[in-house]
Amino acid sequence: MPARPPISSARSNDRHHDKRTVSQHFGRAARSYDEHAMLQLAVGRSLVQRLPDSLPVKHALDLGCATAPFARAQQQALPDVQWQAVDLSAAMLAEAAERGRLDGTYQPLCADAENLPLPAASQGLVFSCFALQWCDPLRVMEEVSRVLAPGGRLLLAVPLSGSLRELQTSWQRVNQHPHVNTLPSLSHWRDAALSAGFADADLQQQVMVEYYDSVKAIARRLKATGADHVSGASGLTGKNAWQAMVHEYETLRTEQGLPLTWNVLFLDAEKTQ
Repeated sequence: MPARPPISSARSNDRHHDKRTVSQHFGRAARSYDEHAMLQLAVGRSLVQRLPDSLPVKHALDLGCATAPFARAQQQALPDVQWQAVDLSAAMLAEAAERGRLDGTYQPLCADAENLPLPAASQGLVFSCFALQWCDPLRVMEEVSRVLAPGGRLLLAVPLSGSLRELQTSWQRVNQHPHVNTLPSLSHWRDAALSAGFADADLQQQVMVEYYDSVKAIARRLKATGADHVSGASGLTGKNAWQAMVHEYETLRTEQGLPLTWNVLFLDAEKTQ
């Protein structure tokens, strides 16, 4: 993979600004997240089933934990491990505490996944579900590799390009403004894993489709989980444009309802050195 070019200070400032926006956006969804994140929770439960029986170092991260909905299951699977619930949003961590999911062995850490305030080789496991799509794959994989001890595991689930394609297609027929985020592809994550030293990473791609009664229900669900944040979007969408998009989306209706597709990557990797 070619060397990453240096990032200009202007671009770096843009990235920091966008991450602050992402943090604030997800923070506003903290109270409603658990009720509406059905797919994220289903994917996370599947990821929990892949947890190893033991770790080389008894420290683990739930990276981009949101409200830490998997805390109890993670602790039951690895009862001797000290967990840290890491999220960019302080409001999400506060909601996790409010729901009684944080304690002496499952502690909060408000931090950027691309710049973790943790020592190298300090973690036996990094677990992450539907959180790192906002990150640069190479940057975050390098950081995960840095904090993992030799023999440590990475369990990652993340939406890929092609997710929300019905929404994207419907909007593209109306105007060319950004309405859906451009997500990294499987090849981006594969290249990043190899570059970060995860030579034997297992990557599996799974297409999952949800069905809704209306476009309004889709929009409500995305907003309630913070997934409606779109990088580069500006201003409010006009009523006429919204109605035109709804008309386009309705042409995709099936007997089950309006489809919303998620293209999900499951990545399982071990740090070998």
